[in-house]
Amino acid sequence: MLLYKITHTKIGDNMSNNKKYNCFILFATFSRNIIEILSCVLLYKMNYSIKDILLFFSILYFLGIFISYFAIYLIKYIPPKVILFLSSLIFSFSYYYLSVMDNSITNLIIFSILLSLGSYLFHPIRHYYALMSLSIKRKKEIGNILIVSYMAIILSSYIGAYLTSTFGLVYVVIIIVILSIISILFLFNIKLNDKKIEYFKLEKNKLFFFIFEQFKVIFLTLQPLYLYLYVDNDIKYIGIINVIIGIASIIFTYFYVRKKNIYKSFRILNILFCFILVLKINIINKYILLIIAFFEGLGIKMYEVISSNNIYNIDNINKRGYIIEVELIFCLARSLICFIFFIFFNDIKIMLYISIFGIFISGLIKLYNNN
Repeated sequence: MLLYKITHTKIGDNMSNNKKYNCFILFATFSRNIIEILSCVLLYKMNYSIKDILLFFSILYFLGIFISYFAIYLIKYIPPKVILFLSSLIFSFSYYYLSVMDNSITNLIIFSILLSLGSYLFHPIRHYYALMSLSIKRKKEIGNILIVSYMAIILSSYIGAYLTSTFGLVYVVIIIVILSIISILFLFNIKLNDKKIEYFKLEKNKLFFFIFEQFKVIFLTLQPLYLYLYVDNDIKYIGIINVIIGIASIIFTYFYVRKKNIYKSFRILNILFCFILVLKINIINKYILLIIAFFEGLGIKMYEVISSNNIYNIDNINKRGYIIEVELIFCLARSLICFIFFIFFNDIKIMLYISIFGIFISGLIKLYNNN
C-alpha cells in the first residue's frame, strides 16, 4: 500500500510537470516562431547575398557550442528561469537590432552574436526542463510535447508573416517579449536536480544520427528562402505553407506515437519523406506545393517524433552533462554544414539536395527503441 502511494504520487507529479512544460512550450514556441522562421528571407530582403546568409548561420551555430555549455553551467548559480528570461530579452532585442541595422557584414555578425545568445541560452534549458518533466511513459508524453509545438507553429506561422509584412518588426518584437514572459511563468513549480556536470560516451549509432539529423534542420532553415526565390515572393505564402505542414503534423503525430514500435517503419517512411522533398524543390506551382506541403508535414513530424525519442529516451545519466554533449553535436554539425555550403556553393537548390541526401543517410542508421 505504501509502495503504491509513493509510486502514484511520483507519477502524478510527473504528469503535472509535463502539463506545465507543455504550456511553456506552447507560448515559447509561438513567440519565437513568429519571426525566427523568416530570418533567411528578412536578411535576403535587406540585400544580403546567399553567401552572407550562410556565413550568418555558420557563426550563429558555432557560437551556440559555447553558449549552450555556458547556459547549462550557469544553472548551478542562477535559476534557469532567470536564464530563460534573459534569453527572451536578448532574442527580442536581436530582431529589434535587425529592424534598425544597415546592410553591412559587421552588422550581420553582431546580429548573429545576439541571436545566438538569445537562442542558445534558451534551447539547452528547454531540453533540460523536458528531461526533468518526462515520466517513464515517455513516448506519448513526447508526442504531446510535439503536438503542442505544432499547434504553436500553426498559430505563429501565418500570424508572424502577416504582422511582419503589415506592421514591421518593432511590433513583433514587443509581442515576442510579452509571450516569452508568459511562457516562463509555467515553469516556476518544476523542480530541477542541480547535480554536478558529468560526461559519458554516447552510443555510436545515436551520435551518427544526431549528426546527420542536422541536415533536416538546415533544410528547414533554408526552405523559406527557396520558396521566396522560386515560388512566391510574399512571406505570407511561407506562413500558409507552414500552417498546412503544422496541421498535417498534428494529425500524424497523434496516431504515430501510439504505435507499439515507432522505429520499425522509420526507414521506409523516411525514404518516402525524402522523395517528397525532392518533388517539392522541382515544382514551382504554388498551389500544387500546398498539397505537397501536407505530405511534407507528415514526413517532417514522423522524423521529429523519432528524433525527440532519440534525444529524451535516456535513463540514469547526468542530464546536464548529456544536454551539453547533445547541443555541442547539434551546433558543431550545423555550423560545419553551413560553412561548407558557404565555401563551395552558391545555389540554394544544390544545398537543399545535399540536405535531403543527409536526411536519407540518417534514415539508414539503426536506432533502438527502449520505451
